[in-house]
Amino acid sequence: MGAAPTAAARLDENRIPAQAALPGRASPALSATRERRMPLPPKTPFEKWKDTIDTSGKNPAWHSYDAVIKSTVDKYNTHLKSAPGFTALDWKLVKAMVWTETGAPSDSWATQPMQIGDVSDPGLAALLGGKEGGDLIMPSDIASSLTFQNVRTDPVKNIQAGVGYLLMKAANYDYVNVEDLADPVHDYKVVPGDSLDRIARQNGSTLGELYWLNPGLHTLKIGQTVKIRKAKMMKTITGFKSLDNTTVARLYNSGDKRYAEKLAYCLGKIK
Repeated sequence: MGAAPTAAARLDENRIPAQAALPGRASPALSATRERRMPLPPKTPFEKWKDTIDTSGKNPAWHSYDAVIKSTVDKYNTHLKSAPGFTALDWKLVKAMVWTETGAPSDSWATQPMQIGDVSDPGLAALLGGKEGGDLIMPSDIASSLTFQNVRTDPVKNIQAGVGYLLMKAANYDYVNVEDLADPVHDYKVVPGDSLDRIARQNGSTLGELYWLNPGLHTLKIGQTVKIRKAKMMKTITGFKSLDNTTVARLYNSGDKRYAEKLAYCLGKIK
């Protein structure tokens, strides 16, 4: 029989090597290999978009429109300051919209930073068409300088149009009767075939003006005298919606379901 093992030898025999696997478990080396081989889940489009926005701190191009945005917002704020319910627009909100719509790496950054004027987008036609309130919203110098062509090619005009469109959609409107104070009130004698509407149209006036000048007027008789004055119905601003991120998203780009979230992310980087 050989010599009995020493205590130290018995301890060495029972010691588990550092890289040995325990029963039912993979070795640390194998686990590490598996971890290295497991691919990371792909980033979502929104995560990739946020990565792009995160580059704004190192790329001055992201801030190249600051002066244009400030100047444009100042003009609109001055023009609308006496309009009912108007609250001054924050230029940083517009900057966040520019970042959300395009961003410095985008091909559209140099021409259409706010994306208004795309062939498939009816926004520019609505703004310049004169039927939805753009004429009331835009300062005269901006209104007279915007065209379909330059809004699509000039980034300054694109920003001016984009801000105008946002505020046009944010405004509430109504039609009111506006009399022509330069036209004196005069008498009109009713003839066969007349109606209140016909009298108003033929005399360049409105039904509202006829009722205002002739209290209690309901029916007409041939030979009756009614008072008349030139007047017209005019669209006017009656108030504005509050422009929080959700409202801006709904008014300006309802097709992007994460638009409000993107605005919030951009504002966090800007402020």
